[in-house]
Amino acid sequence: MTPSDEHNDPVGEAPLDWAGRYRAGQTPWDLGAAHPELTRRLQDGSLAPPASGGRALVPGAGRGHDALALARRGWTVVALDLVETLADDLAGPLSRSGGRFVAGDALEFEDEPFDLIWDHTFFCAIEPADRARWGQRAGELLRPGAAYAALVFPFGKPAAEGGPPHGMSGDHLPRCSARVSRSSRRPRPCARSLRVAGASGSSSPVAAPWASRRPREAGGTGA
Repeated sequence: MTPSDEHNDPVGEAPLDWAGRYRAGQTPWDLGAAHPELTRRLQDGSLAPPASGGRALVPGAGRGHDALALARRGWTVVALDLVETLADDLAGPLSRSGGRFVAGDALEFEDEPFDLIWDHTFFCAIEPADRARWGQRAGELLRPGAAYAALVFPFGKPAAEGGPPHGMSGDHLPRCSARVSRSSRRPRPCARSLRVAGASGSSSPVAAPWASRRPREAGGTGA
């Protein structure tokens, strides 16, 4: 199995045993740190929270590397994941910055509006049949003028190959929600490609184009 094969390896039969994968250490999606593109966007200020403070939702947060990076930059973060035991290491650090960890299904999640949804390999992990449902949920969770920022992965993977991860493109997110529209910025490749360690200890580049979507203002056409 090549490193890229491992990253694209379906993670289980339905229902997916995400908790079992964490127990077994079979988490090729976990980089061990915040994604380099998120780090870059936080450093250059393009994902800075509003001056008055902002709330960020990280669905499918995993071990919380991205969630904690957002919290360190001033976001109040809600990290959401199906795997309850991830709270052991994540709940405490998030609570110290006013955030929290929630164990639950993102498709059923309800909360106060957010200024940002950060999606790192979440959209590609849900079943394509549930994408419209998530699009509606995401649109309801974002306040007008907020952003849905996503790492589009795996880009261009044929639907026939299944998943997760299921293939997606920069157009899938706005198509899945009447309230989420394309940003004026076109999706483009990351400045630095993501590298995923394989079982052999080698690594291979994985393209992770960036996309940002904003919810439509009531009666408007979006950003």
